Amino acid sequence: MFHLVLMLPVFGLVLFLLLPLSTALPLYLVILVMSAILYFVLMKALNKPVATGKRGLVGKLADVIDMTDHQGQVRVQGTTWEAESDDSFASGDKARIVSVDGLTLKVERVPSGDLTSAGRKSSRN
Repeated sequence: MFHLVLMLPVFGLVLFLLLPLSTALPLYLVILVMSAILYFVLMKALNKPVATGKRGLVGKLADVIDMTDHQGQVRVQGTTWEAESDDSFASGDKARIVSVDGLTLKVERVPSGDLTSAGRKSSRN
């Protein structure tokens, strides 16, 4: 699909065979400009960070439901996950996801100063 955008100006060359030059040239320029705009919009979309799957969870904030002996459960985006951590947590604490191992999240404590900036980052995604 993406390659078709690059081919639009080539397909537009047919206009010069079918129409007089005074009509074909402005139409071709419109096709060329629209193709360039569409190309840059698609490139911007392709360069966005991954927002799904395991890589999409890393860096997000989680609410600790229960954590005993460095294992427990956290809630991320409305889903409950098993979690492991080297830190100790109380119920209701915030944790940042650092990695995903199967169906278990590795989390770390969020310093109290980072809660406001991390919360804004998490709510955007």
